[in-house]
Amino acid sequence: MMMTGDQYRASLRDGRALFIEGERVEDPATHPLLKTAVDAAAAVYDRFYSPDPEAYSPIYIIPHNDEEQKERVEKLKGGTDMSAGTSSVSVLALATAAPDLAKAKPEYRQRIYDFIDYVRKNDLRCAEAVTDAKGNRKLRPLQQDDPDMYVHVVDRNADGVFITGCKMHISAAPIEHELVVFPTKAMRPGEEAYAISCSVPANAPGVSMINTTYAPHGEDLRHFPVSARINSPEAFIVFDRVFVPNERIFLDGETEHAATLAYALGLWERAGGGVHAREGEDRLVGLAALAAEAAGIADEPHIHDKLSTLMIFATMCRAGHEAAWSNATTNADGNLMPSTLFISATKYYHAQFHDQMVDILHDIAGALVVNAPTLADYDNPELRGVLDELFAAPGFSAEERLRLYHYIRDTTADAYGGWGSVTGKQAGGGQYAQRLVTMRNYDMERAKDLARKAVRIGNHAPAQEPVATA
Repeated sequence: MMMTGDQYRASLRDGRALFIEGERVEDPATHPLLKTAVDAAAAVYDRFYSPDPEAYSPIYIIPHNDEEQKERVEKLKGGTDMSAGTSSVSVLALATAAPDLAKAKPEYRQRIYDFIDYVRKNDLRCAEAVTDAKGNRKLRPLQQDDPDMYVHVVDRNADGVFITGCKMHISAAPIEHELVVFPTKAMRPGEEAYAISCSVPANAPGVSMINTTYAPHGEDLRHFPVSARINSPEAFIVFDRVFVPNERIFLDGETEHAATLAYALGLWERAGGGVHAREGEDRLVGLAALAAEAAGIADEPHIHDKLSTLMIFATMCRAGHEAAWSNATTNADGNLMPSTLFISATKYYHAQFHDQMVDILHDIAGALVVNAPTLADYDNPELRGVLDELFAAPGFSAEERLRLYHYIRDTTADAYGGWGSVTGKQAGGGQYAQRLVTMRNYDMERAKDLARKAVRIGNHAPAQEPVATA
């Protein structure tokens, strides 16, 4: 059965061990730093709610062809919250990996689809718990001074396993129901204890979450026009001998398949990020154009050059994402997947140049991005007159211009902007990972064959070169 927003709020009061800024949180739905994220998730629950016992949220649609993918996108067009996004990515990653995991054990595939059916029918949300603490990153899991730097199996019985370790930077985890554990990377023989994938309820004994957030800390929320409405906690999830029953284990010791899950999750993380990137970069172009108009410099040639650079970047981000779906493939279960090559190359391109595009926006908007008077200043009758005189511009009231600067600051030059910059680079794997995946999937032999043909060497060499005569 689907849940309403209020039922979702109540479902989070399940005894889970949550901490934020040193405080134990009993009810995420009422905590001032978590409430906005919970309310956003509740709104998505209400948006999709149906009393039909067979209905389920479109975030759990697994497309099998282009038509179903377009239907999925259309149903989700109104937007979702972070918890819905991570839930969708978790399920799609598991479904993508399922056929390959079945090669290790057929029951893994069945457990995955049983789990997907379970969260779909019960309208639960899932966190993608992938990044380990890692300790000294030059060392493999078994070489660490502390074995808990990577989540691993520490004990087992006939009914399941016990896991210990920490997963870091897990978006929306404290407001979700299931913590889906993925291996952080490929594992080698000897690292079987670290090749574990499973799902654990957020309130399972032995699970605790230490949370951070870029949510505003109780100031005038008009000063945070985006992050006051759209924010998400990030969790350090500590597993201390947490029991996982067999039916919730999707990989257990088969090191050769750990990378399968890591790559599947990365693929869908990049695909989800691509949707936000193409909309976000178009919005960046619009913000730069408005900032130029407000400053009276929109017709300057150097501004045209800057805006054209932003437009090209935004267009290439959109083109890469669309190319990924135009070149989509299906796995052995018939589940549609975007092109790994185009998704990874586009993610690299976006992460490589995004900050340069933000620099262009800041260059156009100027220092007012970080030191414009607040809207509370504008509310003060003693200040309004002078602010109207200083900030009003053709096409903009003073208040509108102040709102523009604070929007740019909130999204590009404050806590939320910093979070977006870092996670935009790291989510779905850092730049080195994108290089590796691109190299693995690029058709190098075709490229070399085209070059041989052009140069006329190898199989393309002519039988006999004509001999020049005097």
